[in-house]
Amino acid sequence: MRFNHFVKFMTLLFAVSVMSVAQAFGQQLDYLSKAPFYKNYKKHAVQTAQIASLPIEIDKMVLEEFFYKDRVAALQPLVAVMNGYLDSLQITRLDGQVLPKKGSPYLFVGSSEAETAPPGSDMMREEYHKYAPMVIYAKKPSNDWKKQAEEMLVQHSADYMLAIWVGIVEYPKANKGVFKKKVVLGTNYESDIRFLSAEDKPVEVIQITGMLFNKKGEVLRAGAEGIIHEDTPFWAQVFDLKKDMDDKAIQALISECRREDLPGNPLAWKAAMDMLIHQLTPRAKVVG
Repeated sequence: MRFNHFVKFMTLLFAVSVMSVAQAFGQQLDYLSKAPFYKNYKKHAVQTAQIASLPIEIDKMVLEEFFYKDRVAALQPLVAVMNGYLDSLQITRLDGQVLPKKGSPYLFVGSSEAETAPPGSDMMREEYHKYAPMVIYAKKPSNDWKKQAEEMLVQHSADYMLAIWVGIVEYPKANKGVFKKKVVLGTNYESDIRFLSAEDKPVEVIQITGMLFNKKGEVLRAGAEGIIHEDTPFWAQVFDLKKDMDDKAIQALISECRREDLPGNPLAWKAAMDMLIHQLTPRAKVVG
């Protein structure tokens, strides 16, 4: 018994050490106990502030990990439509090409045991967790990146800047009552999944993640909203094809996949974008 306590203590001590070192290098890993899946990093007041945004991009892990590369083609049309919608909002579009790739920020929101989870995430799971918990990991930008971002915001008379990505990640399952299972996708958003699916196997999700920066290029708030998960028909249409992506299937994801739980049944990707922007840039109150 004492040995077990000692092992648990040493594991916890190691996890704390890993997190301390990561924070020293501008990286922060946090446990998310429940939705909404967001984290505040600095206090900020927005109210009538001018918001600018970098173009929406595909998450770098989808571009870099070999097991996701075949899905880049399916996400590109979705990103294009999202950028078009972003242009329709009262948000100034910035040129992301002027910012250095080296030292750029990165955000992970997903299961602590996801394939692309950052190092140390698996230590967030405690003995009492039936399923791996959700975590949020923020890699903050370099000083050079922040300097360039500050100059760009001043040039466009903007107070805050958004960076938004579309990606594929794994979310944990959760129980729904006694006999059912669900996946919590985001703010007031959950979906039933097959009960006979593997107990510990996480669920693949298309998500949209975002960070809010101030004029100094500092991260103020970050988080994510899930769009669809692998149990939906649209997932099978787009990602389970053995041949080249079918344009009709991709278009279905963009124009037919809707949130039946919301008034007006908005498109799932549009509902996720609206909620992400609302969560990152709340009006008429101080967040902190």
